[in-house]
Amino acid sequence: MTFSNPNRQIHRRDFLRNLVITTGGVTLGASFLASCGGDSSTSSSGGLIIGTPDKPVKLPITTDAIADGLAEETGTLEILSWADYQNPESIAAFESKFGVKVSISIYDSEEAAIVKLRNGTFNPDLILGMTDTALARLVAADLLQPLNKSYIPNFGNVITGLQNPYYDQESRYTVPYVVYGNGIGYRRDRIDPEIFTSGNGYDVMWDAKYSGKAAVLDSYRDSISMAMFRAGKNDVNTGDADVLAQAGADLIALRETLNPKVDILSYQEIPAGNRDIAGPMWSGDILSALMYLPEDTPADVLGFWYPENTITANDFFCITKKSKAPVLAHRFIDYMSDTDNALVNFSYVGYQPALESITAETLLSTGAVIESLVDALITPERYASGQRLIALDPAVDQLWLDQWTAFTAG
Repeated sequence: MTFSNPNRQIHRRDFLRNLVITTGGVTLGASFLASCGGDSSTSSSGGLIIGTPDKPVKLPITTDAIADGLAEETGTLEILSWADYQNPESIAAFESKFGVKVSISIYDSEEAAIVKLRNGTFNPDLILGMTDTALARLVAADLLQPLNKSYIPNFGNVITGLQNPYYDQESRYTVPYVVYGNGIGYRRDRIDPEIFTSGNGYDVMWDAKYSGKAAVLDSYRDSISMAMFRAGKNDVNTGDADVLAQAGADLIALRETLNPKVDILSYQEIPAGNRDIAGPMWSGDILSALMYLPEDTPADVLGFWYPENTITANDFFCITKKSKAPVLAHRFIDYMSDTDNALVNFSYVGYQPALESITAETLLSTGAVIESLVDALITPERYASGQRLIALDPAVDQLWLDQWTAFTAG
């Protein structure tokens, strides 16, 4: 098995799942996390407010939203984002429409970005791409301003289930950017798609015929969850040591059978023909793989199996409390939430816009997605039915990490 250290994208999707949840010198345990439901406010110890699907949270408001009817600012809109997470054509079109410039600063982990936001190294108007666990830290540090949705009429395009998300009830601070789900990516010219529906589809990842031609995602929560789903265990936030030990043992069996690569490069390696199969794989990565196909390779060699039991997730936009261009920041969120603009952005980013208006039929009819990858599309129903990874108590998180360490150590 070949193991590579996480790079930018693994930070993007997984970094905060691996954090011990702390604020200053105070470690927050299970008792605090269990109390974070309802209309919460920050604790006297400066604690994090972390919502879960079972206990959604309404985040506290510490400042007023901007007034209605203000004119857009001139000059430059400063955005903090992951690298390559917006289509340059989309940025140029926004600049032309509003007569401004857009400057993008890059972060490579949410943790590092939050530190730099707190100490003033980063002073953006708009933050793009963070997750719900990061949101808890941003709110605890009082770094965000509430949204005024009169400037975001396209908010109505957002997937209904994300217009009032569990991590930010009433969408006080956030508007979702993209959604994605976990499945198995593969080469259709080497693997018959029917094999996934003839039994337990997850079993394909344990098939010895793909030895040396397979990859496992370098993301401990996602990959251990894949082994759990295969065994019929669907609680992806479990603290059951026996369930986790069995999942770990199953991953070790996979390792011994397949000698897989462990990285996040399958979006490049599958289209290049260097791999036959990868699991789990983020749906956005298999859609991105289209851009990496050699010119003489037909697009329909790419395939994706979307399991009935799997994980779905999203990230979002939010505006900083000290934004120098808050109206323009709202306009950017609205611009990217427009159906046509989101389609243009999607053609470069590969991750699916979190918009109800962009249906599977839309993406297929416009040619943005090919028929062989229709199963990589996250419908509102799929998003709602997916399991969500939430922040774990440190002791529980360590149980997961112990299994991952045993897997990668081989």
